[in-house]
Amino acid sequence: MLSPARSALMILLLLAILAPLAQADGPTDLGSYIDTTASSVSSQTSAFVNSGTQTGVATFNSVLDAFGPGSCGNNWMTAGSGSGSIIGMWLAPSLVVLLIVSMGVAIFYMAGQALSNPQLIAMSKDEFFQLLLTTFRLVSVIGMLVVGNLWYTLSAAGSSDPIYSNTNNKDMMDSAMAISRLMVGNMVTDYSTLLMYNMVIHTIYSSTMWFGVTWRAMYSFNLGPVLKPLIDLIGTSLQFLSMGLSEWLLHIVTLCLIKEWTWTLFIPMGLLLRSFPYTREAGEALISLAFALALFYPFMFIFDYEVHKIMIYNLVDPQQAISGFIHNSGILGVVGSVFIVMFLMGGVFIPYFLGGALTVAFELIKSAIYYIVIMSILLPFFNIFITLTSARESAAMNKVDVNFMSFLKII
Repeated sequence: MLSPARSALMILLLLAILAPLAQADGPTDLGSYIDTTASSVSSQTSAFVNSGTQTGVATFNSVLDAFGPGSCGNNWMTAGSGSGSIIGMWLAPSLVVLLIVSMGVAIFYMAGQALSNPQLIAMSKDEFFQLLLTTFRLVSVIGMLVVGNLWYTLSAAGSSDPIYSNTNNKDMMDSAMAISRLMVGNMVTDYSTLLMYNMVIHTIYSSTMWFGVTWRAMYSFNLGPVLKPLIDLIGTSLQFLSMGLSEWLLHIVTLCLIKEWTWTLFIPMGLLLRSFPYTREAGEALISLAFALALFYPFMFIFDYEVHKIMIYNLVDPQQAISGFIHNSGILGVVGSVFIVMFLMGGVFIPYFLGGALTVAFELIKSAIYYIVIMSILLPFFNIFITLTSARESAAMNKVDVNFMSFLKII
């Protein structure tokens, strides 16, 4: 049986032999693994944010590729290269609807003249006046969208911001989608960092420590009860962060739907419904909602991005925080027996490690709370509220009272 002095000497010799492994960058180095994983996540999210328009059918290398801009077709309000107005395929469905309605009004007018029916003639004249109002409504929507995108183009000219200076973000709609992808990338980075930190904490949480000379005379304990509140807090943050991540992916899908179907379905359908007396108010409501979604909704994402650029200075870089914690602590560069031997130095090591672990945990959780509460709850609520309010006021200007606020209950 070894004496306590010989046991302590054996532990010191083992530490002296295995200490250089803590600085190694081999495949068994946990610090190297975390750095490699963080670098991979960073490169994937960066490519996701800066991705350009794709053509054809591409193979998805990651789940983020499914939400890239390649699935949203041509540029917003652009029919061809070098074109900056709504022409071609964007305006064609609306013009077809107006042409069909004008032909219908003309047929009714000629029928009234042929049948000498004053009521039919008066109705045809009234519908012709409504057709002129519908055309004016379409022209006003086009003018507002052109002015809005012209304002964005002039404001973003010469900017060094990665969103505004990106050649793929030619207008507010594309920039709003890029901002959504940026939020998804930041939240994926935070989520992956918290997940790696959770792995490290769970390693300590489930480890059993022994103190003593032999198995007959030793004490065993683990840090489970001490770390339980921290484990619960990290788990709750991961759950809500995943919900926020799903929400921002939904924002990308919503913007893509607006980009794809505003001029090919929503506005033509609104023009068609507005051409009939019994569905005129429904058509006006649909046009107002499509107009608000096309102009005010992407503008609010730019507002969110400006708020984010101010608030981001209060947060730490999660990848640098977890990497610095792993490397500076110097304990997780080795595995197996060295990990347990270091725990035998509990009087010095445990306070140092737990102090650093709690500091990093609070910084990571603060960042997660920022993305959950501010970027996924408060700002999206204001986005939807302002968009629906503008749609309601736009419909009210045309003497149609529509309560879009009922959508907030569903949301």
